[in-house]
Amino acid sequence: MKSKNDKFVNLLLEWFKSNKRDFSWRKKNLTPFQILTAEILLQKTNANQVEKIFPSFMSKYQDAKSIDEMNEEDLALELQPLGLFNRRARDLKKTARFIVENENKIPDSKKGLMGLPGVGEYISNAVLCFAFNERVPIVDSNVGRVIKRVYSFPVKGAPSRDKKLAEKMLEIIPEKNFKEFNHAILDFAALVCLPKKPKCNKCSIQEICDFIQKK
Repeated sequence: MKSKNDKFVNLLLEWFKSNKRDFSWRKKNLTPFQILTAEILLQKTNANQVEKIFPSFMSKYQDAKSIDEMNEEDLALELQPLGLFNRRARDLKKTARFIVENENKIPDSKKGLMGLPGVGEYISNAVLCFAFNERVPIVDSNVGRVIKRVYSFPVKGAPSRDKKLAEKMLEIIPEKNFKEFNHAILDFAALVCLPKKPKCNKCSIQEICDFIQKK
């Protein structure tokens, strides 16, 4: 008999096949630097907003050197549609400088990534997973909401720093297809398991969701 974790993973990945969002930073030919840049731009920002500027932004600034040589004020203007543009420009400039000074190599360890400006638990794990193929969960408030509902799991106010939630995600995340799983749970939270009005009637994991069973 399959465990609840196995059922959750299988149902979510099956849903993802037909419902995944098509974002330019999910393409297979992106460099680790481009993936890191995407995650910095996505921080506290709607993914659809980032999609509007990311392709053109990356065509202009394909590597750390191109951003390092960019004037910070001009860079901020490029990022203005996303909000928090001054902070993003500052972080990107500092990160680009660090990478250039380190032979254009992006850190491939948790400790190394966490040492970059503006990079915390979520971004470091996202880069490790999507750029360096490591089986690590990515945890934010959206992921926390799904796990809280499906498993009746207590989630703290800052899910990305919730160690018990991270441990729970490590139990769930599959040995294979972990990239797809991380994308799937983000998309599921954005499209179905909404914060205020979840689309429970359209939910493909109803059979194992504690939240629905309690309604």
